[in-house]
Amino acid sequence: MKRIGALKQGLAAFCCALGPAAGAGGAYAEGWIVTIGARATERPPYEGADHDVLRPTAIFSLRRADHPYRFTPPDQGGSIGLLSSRYIVAGPTIRFQYSRPDTGAFTGFDKIGFAAEPGVFVDLWPVDWLRGRVEVRRGISGHSGVVGDAGLDLVYTGHRWDFSVGPRFGYGDSRYLDTYFGVTNQDALRSPIVTTPYEPGAGTRYYGGELAGAYHITSRLWTIADVGYHRLAHPAANSPLIQAVGSRDQVAGSLGLAFLFGVRGGNVEANEQATW
Repeated sequence: MKRIGALKQGLAAFCCALGPAAGAGGAYAEGWIVTIGARATERPPYEGADHDVLRPTAIFSLRRADHPYRFTPPDQGGSIGLLSSRYIVAGPTIRFQYSRPDTGAFTGFDKIGFAAEPGVFVDLWPVDWLRGRVEVRRGISGHSGVVGDAGLDLVYTGHRWDFSVGPRFGYGDSRYLDTYFGVTNQDALRSPIVTTPYEPGAGTRYYGGELAGAYHITSRLWTIADVGYHRLAHPAANSPLIQAVGSRDQVAGSLGLAFLFGVRGGNVEANEQATW
């Protein structure tokens, strides 16, 4: 209980720090709604892998308590909506990729470390049942490239059940694609499997789709599940690495449990009655 209390106090202090940036006139007088939880996620450890790994991942989101709840699929990066209105939500986001070894099938290649990719996101809601999202991020470990992800979702937000479905698209600059899909002359000389140099350059990383749903056990507790599919596109799919030791087909899924609570005056039950 002490840890939960400390977490709430810390989030309250964080929200208070955000408050002045929102503008004058008590824009945040209604407080914030925090969602925290955990998911069991099975997905490729890095883009292009030919296998999946099962690992825990965190659920975290923060929204103004005077804004109504709208379901969003969990395949996006961890985000905080600093700018939030009926039609647009924007702020910082972050995603991660696990390391790629320099042993086994990757003997002769340099190891790629754990990658953190902070950036920004924008959600566009022309209507309550349609959401477009764009993320732009830059690697600060593992790789130094710039990546972008975009999606368009049909969204149903209900009293007990939520659903969403829509396409996905990814882009990577030359630094990113060279890191994960490129083969240098030195790599080709050292590798016993991949012997052809390859320089992918910038371009489309993947195209695919995402299906997600949630069930609200109570107003404060809900479960969420999703499954997504990415098909690596050219130039990533043309890499000798993918053809020899990787896979164009990238499948991910998760099942999680989340808990909602209010800070700085936010009331979860009152938020259920919020309207635009």
